[in-house]
Amino acid sequence: MSQQQLRSSSQQPRANLYPTAVDLPDETRIQVIQVLNQALADTADLQSQAKFAHWNTKGYDFYQLHLLFDEIAEVLSGHTDMLAERITALGSQAMGTNRISANTSQIPEPPHNAVDETEYLQWLTDHVARHANYLRADIERAAELGDEDTADLFTELSREVDKQVYFIESHMQSTVTQQIPATASQAGYQRTQTGVSQGSNEQGTATTHGGAPAHQAASTPLQGTPSTNQQ
Repeated sequence: MSQQQLRSSSQQPRANLYPTAVDLPDETRIQVIQVLNQALADTADLQSQAKFAHWNTKGYDFYQLHLLFDEIAEVLSGHTDMLAERITALGSQAMGTNRISANTSQIPEPPHNAVDETEYLQWLTDHVARHANYLRADIERAAELGDEDTADLFTELSREVDKQVYFIESHMQSTVTQQIPATASQAGYQRTQTGVSQGSNEQGTATTHGGAPAHQAASTPLQGTPSTNQQ
């Protein structure tokens, strides 16, 4: 195969589909596999970007960020394996080569001329957060297609990626944008045995569906929930 043909095949890759005992309809399986392979490409690309930041960042906090960016790359490397295993479990190919990932990733290219650690923190925060948002959309898409196992996988991955966003953003967050009620009860919402309710009595005290003051409802253990005094 010529180099031109290789480039073309990586830009428009086609994955094999194999018979499997997994009881998802073929059309569902195909669409889920496509979502998974897109997530795989994005994850592999972002993993290489975290490595790029790990190698090249400069500044007063170099060593701390050098380690942080490497840890992020390690987390994403583990995610590529999890995605690839789910793809192959559904009877297809994990299309995760560097060339395919670079050609199909939806993560933006990092600025190659970045030098200062602040620049690295800013673009990596944006790219990792963008990836987390894509994963949340993937949760919904997998659930719509009826593949709860894949939706659960995406939930696990998005939670871990959100954690990486937190680690990066903590280096830059110094301005308070607003102060909010710290708990749901302060905002007028109460946990009930059937869900969450909102309301208030004539004195302006938040109440539950039954009309009991919020502080009374909150002090009553939910049915089937052990009391905090029990060991």
